[in-house]
Amino acid sequence: MTGDTLLAFRGISKGFPGVQALDDINLEIRRGEVHAIVGENGAGKSTLMKIAAGIYQPDSGQVSLNGETVQISSAQRALQLGIAMVPQELSLVPEMTVAENILLGAEPRMALGMVDISKLRERACEILATLGVGLDVQQKVKNLTVAQQQMVQIARAMGYRCNTLIMDEPTASLSQRETEALFKNIRRFREQGTTVLYISHRMQEVFDIADRITVLRDGQLICTMDRSTATEENIVRAMIGRALRDYLHEREHSAQAVEVILEGRGLTREGLFEDVSFALHRGEILGFAGLVGARRTEVFASVFGFSPLDRGELLFEGEPVRIKGPADAIRIGIGYVPEERKRLGLFLVLSVLHNISLPFLDRVRRWILIRRAEERAEAARLSEQLRVQTPSLAQQVRYLSGGNQQKVILARWLGSGAQVLILDEPTRGIDVNAKAEIHGLIGQLAAEDKSIVLISSELQELLAIADRIIVMREGRVVGELDPEQATEEDVLRLAMWGSRGGTAATPQTGFVACEAE
Repeated sequence: MTGDTLLAFRGISKGFPGVQALDDINLEIRRGEVHAIVGENGAGKSTLMKIAAGIYQPDSGQVSLNGETVQISSAQRALQLGIAMVPQELSLVPEMTVAENILLGAEPRMALGMVDISKLRERACEILATLGVGLDVQQKVKNLTVAQQQMVQIARAMGYRCNTLIMDEPTASLSQRETEALFKNIRRFREQGTTVLYISHRMQEVFDIADRITVLRDGQLICTMDRSTATEENIVRAMIGRALRDYLHEREHSAQAVEVILEGRGLTREGLFEDVSFALHRGEILGFAGLVGARRTEVFASVFGFSPLDRGELLFEGEPVRIKGPADAIRIGIGYVPEERKRLGLFLVLSVLHNISLPFLDRVRRWILIRRAEERAEAARLSEQLRVQTPSLAQQVRYLSGGNQQKVILARWLGSGAQVLILDEPTRGIDVNAKAEIHGLIGQLAAEDKSIVLISSELQELLAIADRIIVMREGRVVGELDPEQATEEDVLRLAMWGSRGGTAATPQTGFVACEAE
């Protein structure tokens, strides 16, 4: 063990029914470093970190802290040892105040055991000040933004005076500005000697913030490399066992489609978006780009019937339609894959079978009885078509990887007979291999004359697989791009400045902007 090692894993193995999550992991974490843990979904990243945080116990092996073997028997024991974890799914109490959440379980008390409210608030303010965060500690957590809630979760960890902070996909729901603020705090932690273990699927973040990078694959430690010598190519090769170029899926862009299947004219919802128009052709992948606040999600939530339009017209196959709710959208042939798949897209405690079969139960029903054999046969066909990796159709969908959960939702809409699929950030939070599969499936669906609306914040994704890209800014369409000619810079110029911030590029770039005001 090296002299600057804070935390060490020795021969750590951990299994779950049917899965060997970790297999003989040996890893040293240095004091005061930002150490990124990367790998595909199911590689074992979160399992290893949960062992460090006392949430799981290893089947074999040992953990050492400051050169001494420790038994981290619970999350409370981990906190006593100075190890705190900020999970991807925040564990705050919405109805409690910021101060109560920060010092939950460590409240200052008076002589008779009552919580000292004054000291509680004072201590919470002190902790937030060290993070450079200004929040009213008396407001309830449910009233905060996601980014603010995350800082409360970090503040709770700092309240235990931790020397090791584990962060699992901390930027999944943050804007670029919020991510930059988080990174500023991480760098401050490093300067103060705090070790940060950072799990992320986002390679650019890893390169921006990490000192060293460890790659896990199929429960095994593949390599640890210094940031100064790491490249995206060798990290991806270590993660998936093949070269970067082999997973970047690009499709042949379709010829100019003629038939318009879904059209929006002047769609407006007061205070959110205004005068949004688009035309989606049959067999086309129409990309929507924009930064946080562009309101792309809000536009298509209204198209699908989640919220009413104030003005504008929708046409399906050339005929005006009025969509009062999701049932109307589904009936005419529109499917929707939401950004928050776990909260809005899946029934986590139901099986793969039942998640897939929901839209076509009427087709396999006789009177009030479901013909189970037909239901299972159709779900199995769709699962096979989309290559859902699951032990069986009876498996609860919560146990699948993020990529396979996304495939289950796609299978559901294929089973419904939907002709138009609205995909909102379909590859967010999934690993590079699963991302390539999803790209391939989207291209395959378009080749089968399905029409796709692809909302994505990943510019490479849009440029690789979309046939056209519409760019939005602050609730308005500001331009359209040809992906075969446009660059990431073109997209960003429109998304950041719209018609006001820059000069339109030459025609050769494929940049189509609104005229400057």
